[in-house]
Amino acid sequence: MDNSAHLSTQAWATPRPAGIALAVGGVILLVAAVMTSSDPAGLVLMGVAGLLLMAFAAYALLVRPRLAITDDAGEPAIAIRTIGGTHVYPHDRIDRIRLLDFRRIGRRTGQIEFDVLHADAPAAADTEGPRDDTRLIVFSRWDLGTDLGDVAESLRRAGFDVEDQRK
Repeated sequence: MDNSAHLSTQAWATPRPAGIALAVGGVILLVAAVMTSSDPAGLVLMGVAGLLLMAFAAYALLVRPRLAITDDAGEPAIAIRTIGGTHVYPHDRIDRIRLLDFRRIGRRTGQIEFDVLHADAPAAADTEGPRDDTRLIVFSRWDLGTDLGDVAESLRRAGFDVEDQRK
C-alpha cells in the first residue's frame, strides 16, 4: 500500500521510490561486477553487494504494508507484515507501544516499539515491571515511510495507548 494515499487507510510501508532506488543500485553493482571480472576479489565483493541490495529492494517492495491498523471483530488491531506473513494483534495482545528517539552517529533517530504478547501468554501480568512473555517489534522511519509521531497519533486515535518517550 502506498503512503501517498489518504491517512484513513491507516497503513504504512517503506516508500516505493526507495525500494526502486535500491533495486537500481543493485543492478548497477551487478553490472559493474561483470565489467570488472578480471579482478576476482572485486567481482565477488560487488556481486555480493549487488545481490544484497536486490534482496533488500525485494523485501521493501514486496512486504507491504509493514504496519496497519485493522478491525478485528469490531475492535482495533495491529497488523504487522513480515516475510513470514501478516500477524494480527488485537488490542488485548499488545502489552506496550513506545515512541523513542536517541542519538545515533551524531543525529537523532526515532523508532516505534511494539511489545506484543505471544499467543499462549496470559493477557494480565502476574508481576510488576517488564514481562518475559512478549515479543519486541521495532519500526523506524525507513520501515513506515512517514514521521513516527504521525503514526503514533494515528494509533492513539484508534484507541491504543502510546508512550511518548522522545526527548
